[in-house]
Amino acid sequence: MKKKILFVGLNTVDLQFLVNQYPKPNTKTKALQNQICIGGPATNAAISCAFLGTRADLFTPVGGHIFSDFIIKEIRNYNLGLIDPLKKKPSTPVFASIITSKTNGDRTVFSYHPEIEYFKNIQLKFNLKYYQLALFDGFYIDMAISIAMRMKKNETITILDGGSWKKNTDKLLKYIDIAICSNDFQVPGGKRPEDIFAYLHASGVKDIAITRGNHNILCSHKEGEEEIKIEQIDVIDTLGAGDIFHGAFCHFYFNGHNFTNSLQRASIVAGESCKWFGTREWMKNYVRND
Repeated sequence: MKKKILFVGLNTVDLQFLVNQYPKPNTKTKALQNQICIGGPATNAAISCAFLGTRADLFTPVGGHIFSDFIIKEIRNYNLGLIDPLKKKPSTPVFASIITSKTNGDRTVFSYHPEIEYFKNIQLKFNLKYYQLALFDGFYIDMAISIAMRMKKNETITILDGGSWKKNTDKLLKYIDIAICSNDFQVPGGKRPEDIFAYLHASGVKDIAITRGNHNILCSHKEGEEEIKIEQIDVIDTLGAGDIFHGAFCHFYFNGHNFTNSLQRASIVAGESCKWFGTREWMKNYVRND
């Protein structure tokens, strides 16, 4: 039986605008470009991984609402399997509006995350034996903990996308093997790399990386600590670069590259994504080098 990767977490409906510079209050601004697509950390990572050629499923609540067909269609366009714990139950979509500055590629995100209380009590019914890796973006934390615990028992390698510290992240860490954190990630007691490394290792995480935008990646693993050099590029748009990085890392790690080499290769993919507007345009121009 051929294995695949499971991505667990958030999906959003993203409406993005490219402008010359961030608008001033109480003004009207004509955008240079715009796009609408689905997003969210786990979703962007899963789409990127599938695009690079690795079989993957996305576990994310969609449910039944006016954008459900739009979300499901895009997921299937990338040959992703969808596990929707809400199925057709009435739900509310998660929206994100993004303004990207052409001047430096910086983006500002406005999002709305409705609480899904009934989501906690839904039964999880899917076969764990299909998955070699599972990535969690930290959203829907109770559900993530339940899945990660089962994955750990199944000897599936578990990965945390540590974008930011969320309530009960400490409980999820008990079942995590690899953590790839952003520069915004902060553990109880500090946000310095040494604080993060110490806390995560004490929680049982074996391999840790901290991505820092266009600065070198910091790593801590069984062989010690090191830095991975990042290629400098001309940035157009940084939206989703971290998500794409995680999806690419999973692809390379799944296909036999070691931890540090997977990080290095993932940084190149994420860098390529920053050369284009939006989270999908890079795919039209990406040259595979696996």
